[in-house]
Amino acid sequence: MTTYQGYIRKMSHKGINPVSYFWESATYTEDKKQKEIQVKESTSTEPVESLLGKKIKLTTSDEIRCLHCGKKTKKSFNQGYCFVCFSGLAENDLCILRPETCHHHKGTCRDAEWGKTNCFKKHTVYFANSSGLKVGITKENPITNRWVDQGARFGIPILEVSSRRDAGILEHYLSQFLPDKTSWQKMVAGDPSPINLKKEAEKFLNHLEKNQFFSPIDSKQKLDWNRLPLGEEIEILYPIKAYPSKIKSLKLTKETPIEDTLVGIKGQYLLFESGVINIRSLGGLWIELSA
Repeated sequence: MTTYQGYIRKMSHKGINPVSYFWESATYTEDKKQKEIQVKESTSTEPVESLLGKKIKLTTSDEIRCLHCGKKTKKSFNQGYCFVCFSGLAENDLCILRPETCHHHKGTCRDAEWGKTNCFKKHTVYFANSSGLKVGITKENPITNRWVDQGARFGIPILEVSSRRDAGILEHYLSQFLPDKTSWQKMVAGDPSPINLKKEAEKFLNHLEKNQFFSPIDSKQKLDWNRLPLGEEIEILYPIKAYPSKIKSLKLTKETPIEDTLVGIKGQYLLFESGVINIRSLGGLWIELSA
């Protein structure tokens, strides 16, 4: 019997042909006298895909600990944060979801140093095919890490800029013509229809070159971006035996454990015969898995 338990953080992964997944979790030790919480993070040695084809049982105590401070919280905000950390941390600010609204230059960033380190560095704008053509941005290297998290089957980087804000401005502009979000229902239902990403990238890059952009948006400072050489699109293969018979989001609570056969893993989703569950949405939740 395989048993896993802990406060889940996410599924980490490596490789793209195929992707291999691992549990990332944490355990906590509280010193009530010192009012300190010590955290110990761990990554499973056995890949999650080793459970494919097996009936597994997921249970939870409903106990949640904040991914940042480790304190217990009755409700999770932004996939694993307590309300204090959700309200105060720079990584939970609205500009993370909408980077074109970055307000660092106004001196109102929640954490200016965090912003400099995480946002003002090279970012890539890409096209991907997960549930259809979409545009996205990432600072990750390799860029495929972002594609795997989104469940993309194919991807191609198209341009580079010097900050998250600049990437967000271009992404926001392109989102007028094509989606910037993945439809999880389509993504977990099967492979997307083929798209010539290289051809689409060429078309939209030519369109961008005919326009002028400014960063910040309300300034007269020209936004410079570098067009990338368009190579062949990159294919990503996931450990999937079959797709679910029903496209249904399963809910894990103390009263509603999940017991079903694992048929695949795609993005941050576990695919069962009867539905799917997004592991990222369980961030900070105590879970126990047995197979």
